[in-house]
Amino acid sequence: MSFGEYLKQLRKEKSISQRELAEKSGVSNAEISRIETGGRQKISPDVLRAIAPILEISYEELMDKAGYISSNANFMSEHREAEERFIEIVTPKLIMDGWGVEYTRRGPTIGDIVAKKGKKEWHIDYRYFRIREDNDRHFRYDMRARETLWRTYGRLAVYDKDDISKYTIAVSDEKIYEIVLKYPPKLLRLKVTAMLINLEEGKIIDEQILNG
Repeated sequence: MSFGEYLKQLRKEKSISQRELAEKSGVSNAEISRIETGGRQKISPDVLRAIAPILEISYEELMDKAGYISSNANFMSEHREAEERFIEIVTPKLIMDGWGVEYTRRGPTIGDIVAKKGKKEWHIDYRYFRIREDNDRHFRYDMRARETLWRTYGRLAVYDKDDISKYTIAVSDEKIYEIVLKYPPKLLRLKVTAMLINLEEGKIIDEQILNG
């Protein structure tokens, strides 16, 4: 059942007409009609918030039915699993090479893993990208990867700790990895590398220096 069909069914169960729902919620009658007939696929959270009390249903439930909560929750779950797998793969390699390993959960430290050896400090940050199956996935990949890189390089540029000697962007998608290699940082003095991880086979496939 689509969200529009669900909304129509819910409205009729409450014996509320489209016009009445529009008047009481402040959402236009035309917009409600578009939602119910499928003309509006992406429903604004503001609209859902406005109609929820009129239909005597929670805003959270409408957000769930409209695909906001479940989609985000699924993505976060996938991200956590991929990140944990990445840490399982990289940590033994670092320890065997003589690095001391610390784990972070964002905050003031950049990266998921901070590896230390003497005066060297290596920050490794795993970036998860959900696979898209639509026809524009190559274009979307490129845009998503570049936006991530710009934010990352910007954060590195203003990072106020001098003890970090190397930063690595780790990804598990080969297409994303190829895009990352195409857009190295131009002005960062910090050594930056890209790493490709195979989560299924549990191994590091490649690592390349992006600058200098």
